[in-house]
Amino acid sequence: MPTAVSFAGPFSITWRATALAVAFLAAAPLRAQSDRDSREVLSFNSSSREYRLFVPDGFGKSGPGPAVVLFNGSGSPVDSLWTFWKDLAQREGVVLIAPTAFASGAWRIPQDSPDFSHEVVEAVKAKYPIDPRRVYLAGHSGGAGHVVLLGLLESEYFAAVAAHATALHDEQLKLLDVPKRMIPMNIWIGTRDDLVPLKPARDTVAKLLAKGFPAKLWEINGHTHNYAERGKELTNDAWAFLKEQKLGADPKFYKYSF
Repeated sequence: MPTAVSFAGPFSITWRATALAVAFLAAAPLRAQSDRDSREVLSFNSSSREYRLFVPDGFGKSGPGPAVVLFNGSGSPVDSLWTFWKDLAQREGVVLIAPTAFASGAWRIPQDSPDFSHEVVEAVKAKYPIDPRRVYLAGHSGGAGHVVLLGLLESEYFAAVAAHATALHDEQLKLLDVPKRMIPMNIWIGTRDDLVPLKPARDTVAKLLAKGFPAKLWEINGHTHNYAERGKELTNDAWAFLKEQKLGADPKFYKYSF
């Protein structure tokens, strides 16, 4: 099991034992934990790899809860998604896990293989009560393309996929025959997206449906490739879809040679 080390800075607290402080502490209920927003590191294939982690206050207090694994667009930090998803995670009681790509330019396999995502998720599971049947994938642009591939390769480990601004390339279509479980997928696309046109996105969902996947394309009129442009709406809609999905059995993870 990989070890995770927090980059959170050190802090100190000075206690003053006054009657007022003692009275306040006696009256105030103890919190299970405070929100945790940290950058973590683990060892993967002899390299140090990073991921960002958010655990909302009180997570797991009433039982195991869900987690969303977030993947940012190529060449951009996860911060463009993080603000919107963190607000939702605080409200809904969701753990957020955001792996960092091996190279900043794009998500690549084998460097960013399913094995890496699996190691990150399992490291978080070892610390927090994650419901193993409710671990979801969400991504934007290059990260959206990556979560679609991860979902196809690990359809019995991740419960569902929410992707913004992506489409499968022709050479990737053979992966539609890999899954043993028809993993639910929803894709959101703007009608003014200059990087991912409507037709490839429509073709991708049509091919998913033809193979039996429960898939849906959401076309957003006037929207471009920019997630932040409709960030709150996109995040809420993605979670509304994801939270209804759940694995029917304990997760299975498959190893591949790339």
